Amino acid sequence: MKSFKLIAQYVYYLLIFLVYLSRSVHWGFSHDENQFIAVGQLLAYRGLLPYVDFPYTHMPYGALFYAFTAGISNYDYLAGRILNVVCWLICSLLIVFILRLFWKSGSSFAALIWEFVIVFIFLNHPAMLLITGEALNHSLASVFSLLALLFFIHFMENKYSPLWSAFGCGASISIAAFIRFNYASLVVVLFILFLIYKWVQKPPGFSRTLLSFSAGSLTAALPALSLIIHSPNAFLYGNLVYPRLNTIYYQQLLFKTNMELSTKLSGFLSHILSSPVDFIFYALLILIGLTSFIFYLRKKSIIDLNKLAVASIAFTLFLTAFAPTPTQQQYFFAPLPFLVIILAVVGFEIYQKNKVGFYLSIVVLLFVLNPVFQITNPLSELSYLSDPSQWTPIQVHQFAGEIKQYVPKGRILTLIPMIPFEAGYDSYPFTATGPFSWRTSLLLTSQRRARYGVISPEELTSILDQNPPDGILTGFESPYPGFVRNDSGTLETSFIDYAKTHGYQSVILPATFVFRPITLWVKPP
Repeated sequence: MKSFKLIAQYVYYLLIFLVYLSRSVHWGFSHDENQFIAVGQLLAYRGLLPYVDFPYTHMPYGALFYAFTAGISNYDYLAGRILNVVCWLICSLLIVFILRLFWKSGSSFAALIWEFVIVFIFLNHPAMLLITGEALNHSLASVFSLLALLFFIHFMENKYSPLWSAFGCGASISIAAFIRFNYASLVVVLFILFLIYKWVQKPPGFSRTLLSFSAGSLTAALPALSLIIHSPNAFLYGNLVYPRLNTIYYQQLLFKTNMELSTKLSGFLSHILSSPVDFIFYALLILIGLTSFIFYLRKKSIIDLNKLAVASIAFTLFLTAFAPTPTQQQYFFAPLPFLVIILAVVGFEIYQKNKVGFYLSIVVLLFVLNPVFQITNPLSELSYLSDPSQWTPIQVHQFAGEIKQYVPKGRILTLIPMIPFEAGYDSYPFTATGPFSWRTSLLLTSQRRARYGVISPEELTSILDQNPPDGILTGFESPYPGFVRNDSGTLETSFIDYAKTHGYQSVILPATFVFRPITLWVKPP
């Protein structure tokens, strides 16, 4: 039985990895990915740091991981996507490891079936399908937040040194917080959970636990804190000023969906009421959150505290999805790994009470979820792996190489600098965030732009005159909104005007990964 289980697990998780990989390589191109890939390239190739050397609209630690992938491969975009594939597999395994801490009889056949079902649900959830193929920072933040939960449970069950577990918990959640800003809320949540443990259990020498947790958080935060201390205005811009500018930007576009709290709530409620899987998840979240807190106060059971930790993390991340304006559907992904764990724990409790009911619940669950997931044959997904020429990152790499026919070397101006970076070109650091900081730049006064290091079309000509580009790429933003309402596709207008004014010659390059041609403007000899 043990050998069969190991073989089944190896085969299953290899298949899961290949499905993640297949989705990643054939996933469509997104300009959202540039702000992560390009920042890593700037760090790897030029040693430039976010905040210090250019404005950045995210927390900084994601740049470290994408700098690593850029440094080990000439296929930067492909390597960045594979990094996410690995992270999603790690997330799946961490969910299973945490489930096994609740399910003590982890060697049973039922445990094997249940972990396969749980990972399958995570793999195919609609929120997962929104982001699973892109090189973003959701996967990285999920890995470290799950690690924080794992360390917390290890501390509570004394599986390893309690102080090192508390340190690991603090370090992991601090790293997650400096990857995605909304995960910073979990530092407070875990600190409160440790205090609840102290209040109920009254363990001796507990002050050392809080010191270990705080030391882990501070140690992991030191690199980010050094950036913040060096460039406080840039940090303020990227994480507080820019989100407000983005709200104003959408308001100017008369973007009426998911802007107010009432519409956000109504939109979410209508979504979960029409989605059986999300209705189950959030119903269980409320149930487990309330009952685990009450039972822990009554029984002082560590299992109930661990369940409370999972529910508290899931609920907090759910609340953070309403903070950005407008709220995008992918923001509701953050609680998903923890909602899956709650479902897994409930399944374990059903198994303890009624084994027949447990297996029946699996059948009913998969039957209910199938219309939502629209499950397809995994072999059809894996077929994409057989033809690398159809992989989106490979097409991007080939496109970047084609530029060399017209511009052998030098500096390329574009709002998607990760593409010329991949071909060995230089670019302008202010474009590292792609269109996002650029499109809101004119909402700042010239004085505030100077304070935050933000470049707008008003400063563009003077910057380019000092260091002219050898080529200019335009056309990536043509389908997207411009600076104001009814201004689609004009974010690159100032680039085109500069090219025409200074005698650049236009060359049309086919770009299959965006399904439209891209214009390369070549500097006159």
